[in-house]
Amino acid sequence: MVDEAAGKGASGFAWRPPSRIDVQGVAHGLLLRLVAERERWVLWLPVAFALGIGGYFALRSEPWGGLGITMALPLAALSLWARRSLHPVAPTALLIALPLCLVAGGFAVAQFETWRVAAPALERRIGPAALDGRVIEVETLNEGIRVTLGAVRLDRLAPDRTPARVRVRLKAGSAVPEVGDHLSVSAILMPPPAPALPGGFDFQRQAFFQRLGAVGFAVGSSQIVPAARSSISTALRSVRSAMTARIHAALPGPEGAIAAAIITGERGAIPAGINQDFRDSGLAHLLVIAGLHMTLATGAAFFAIRAILALVPRIALVRPIKKWAALGALLIALLYLAISGAAVPTQRAFVMCVLALLAILIDRQPVSMRSLAWAAFLVMALDPVAIVGVSFQMSFAAVLGLIAFYEAWGGKLGGLRQDAGPIGHGLLHLLGIALTTIVATLGTAAFAIYHFNRFALFSVPANLIAVPLAGVWVMPWALVSCLLMPLGLESVGLVPMGWGIAVIERVAHWTAGLPSATLDLPTMPDWGLLLIVVGGLWLALWRAPWRRWGVMPVLIGVASLTAAHAPDLILAADGALVAVRSNDAYLLSSERTDRLAAETWLRTAGGIPSGPLPAAGEAAEHGAIRCDAAGCLILRNDRRIALVRDISVLDEECRTSDLVLSLVRAPRRCGGRTRLIDLSDLRHNGATALWFGDPLRIESANAQRGDRPWVPNFPAARPVSSAASGPRDDPAP
Repeated sequence: MVDEAAGKGASGFAWRPPSRIDVQGVAHGLLLRLVAERERWVLWLPVAFALGIGGYFALRSEPWGGLGITMALPLAALSLWARRSLHPVAPTALLIALPLCLVAGGFAVAQFETWRVAAPALERRIGPAALDGRVIEVETLNEGIRVTLGAVRLDRLAPDRTPARVRVRLKAGSAVPEVGDHLSVSAILMPPPAPALPGGFDFQRQAFFQRLGAVGFAVGSSQIVPAARSSISTALRSVRSAMTARIHAALPGPEGAIAAAIITGERGAIPAGINQDFRDSGLAHLLVIAGLHMTLATGAAFFAIRAILALVPRIALVRPIKKWAALGALLIALLYLAISGAAVPTQRAFVMCVLALLAILIDRQPVSMRSLAWAAFLVMALDPVAIVGVSFQMSFAAVLGLIAFYEAWGGKLGGLRQDAGPIGHGLLHLLGIALTTIVATLGTAAFAIYHFNRFALFSVPANLIAVPLAGVWVMPWALVSCLLMPLGLESVGLVPMGWGIAVIERVAHWTAGLPSATLDLPTMPDWGLLLIVVGGLWLALWRAPWRRWGVMPVLIGVASLTAAHAPDLILAADGALVAVRSNDAYLLSSERTDRLAAETWLRTAGGIPSGPLPAAGEAAEHGAIRCDAAGCLILRNDRRIALVRDISVLDEECRTSDLVLSLVRAPRRCGGRTRLIDLSDLRHNGATALWFGDPLRIESANAQRGDRPWVPNFPAARPVSSAASGPRDDPAP
């Protein structure tokens, strides 16, 4: 009776423990949902391929070179057997082996690309040194002309240590070479810069896959020998450079720079302020040749060719003029790809347009999720490193979101057009632009925050004006200018094109100047972005109601921004710049040294303001940060952190401080429990960030990247948290 009474609540009913979860029933329900959407399984195959590529780049140490292909071959054989076999287990084997084969295949493709592009890179600054090579790219920047050289020779380096490609900025007033020319110049060269902070943009990895082993600037006049002959790729680069020069000549100023970005993909001459206005207004996509530009160009060509053919009854009545127009548009798309430099967004847009035009030729649906999947496969197979770049991520995320949205809502929106009059059609067109902008903005928001720490709040009204103007005015005149350029009449198209660009530029400037036009945010954690990607794919790739399950990981990923905490102290790799967090600002050791790194630190912290560290004899935070000629003392969380500039005070700080950060090379380690990070550690391990929580957290750029081919000399690095005592035995860098 006692047990029975105890088991009853106030209402007199006995409490019963919850029944066990029916694991078998849950698994059966999931299986039924999967089987119901078996036609969508193929859409997850590019995701498996991307997972293998991403897994390779996420590793902290370089794996054995044959690992990917060793895993892929037996899985491919098993998939082939399962595909052809009538054995009862064959379907299950195929469902397991094929995705795993694609994961291994992606891993193998990434390994092969790393092996293919491997080339020497500079280990230290050299120069002035005699440099000569063949010009493979010419870029017009606001600061002058920048060239990339191949077949490089350097008088101070042996051939096996000479970079495959070198990028240098020429002196003002120097003659401008053409692609294919041979250029000789005296230059100061440096290794490609490392990340400005742990987890920051890795230019060294990007340079590695571009086979770019050195960057620098010319210190003398250059000598140019015109090319005797050229390959097809060199000829295309030469045509691109010539077109860019003629665009700037016919349309000087910012409008010409934007026109060159739209036609040839050369964005270097766009002023920084205008670039910022386009980013802050949500119009930056207009400066990158991607789906919008490729679609407008090929679409204009398709309808123009079809309209011309329709004017000839003998052809229009008996010939498939729609397919002929598709072939003509396909040629225009190929030419646009060639002259634009074939960047990742352009490649993706070209593949999508090709698949759409091929669908017209074989009487299939032009745009679908499967065509996007094939486009992703092709881009990743040809350029696997693109998957870690912002261009690939944002362009595919935008198109994926748009296709998924119109799969679900396109029929309902199309039904509204049936009974709409001219005014209604116009309003529905604006509604379509607004919905497209909203979907594309939401689809790319996470990547914009992760990479740029900024979100444009007024992109929808800006795009409502700019996108129709680009479609009905700017792009048609761009096509006219390209067609007339061989005749020397490009100004006929470029001048009116410039009028439209000027209006878009004013829209961008006005929108960017609105109060709170942008939202500055700290860097999203990696796991937060991954959750958003997983949730977004689940929402987009399935059609049944269980797609809504993807909302939960997306919301958790967005909430991860609340867990983002900027470092309390950051040290540059050369020790020349230090930032100490004080309340909601960073105090910098110098306002002039390495301004790019300082801007990166402030941006990734959410756009917080900056100020100088206290001068000698001054203090901040009520004495918590005190500085003198020998360095600074920081008191945080019952810790004494010494920032040492003068080696003479090192021994004293080692005895009294919990952590010593020496901006000069220390002759020995600190004894006892005191940690020491000195200039040699910084040069080995790269930019270093510290969080003064409990426990103290220290991360370095090279430790996060690991022992990879694009990380120079990292295997020789010492952990930044080392507390070993005794004399140093590592060589000076």
